[in-house]
Amino acid sequence: MSVEANKQLVRRFYETIEQENYEARKDYCHENFVFYPQLDTPFPGLEGLVESEKKNFDAFPSFKMLFNP
Repeated sequence: MSVEANKQLVRRFYETIEQENYEARKDYCHENFVFYPQLDTPFPGLEGLVESEKKNFDAFPSFKMLFNP
């Protein structure tokens, strides 16, 4: 996969987060995925990522991702 293709993949992943499109995230995460928003706080599986991100959007409802072109 090219560098540009990797960049696009990561952008699409973060767009699903910004859009709160939790269903689409399953296309980006392995079944054994573990999300570590902090080094000592694992959130297992896609459900963990969704749980963590929902907390962020509850706290900051107008949150937007900024992408470097």
